[in-house]
Amino acid sequence: MNLIGLQLDAKAKQLVSESFEELDEQDGWLKVPVRIAAQIDSILREEQYVGTVVWFSESDFIEKEIIYTGLAAPTL
Repeated sequence: MNLIGLQLDAKAKQLVSESFEELDEQDGWLKVPVRIAAQIDSILREEQYVGTVVWFSESDFIEKEIIYTGLAAPTL
């Protein structure tokens, strides 16, 4: 199973905590399957979240910042 690491700020965590009661957080990183990461992204877009989420792909060793502007689609 491919896992994605996500770093969410307090506001982003609050927005997704209603949908995901128990997220595995280690050293500030949430370790989630790709499917859950996509659901988190969808929730943040729907809630018009403004902020930055850092993600890390464990399978590819790629780290990227996603900047959410409160619009429908994030800026990569």
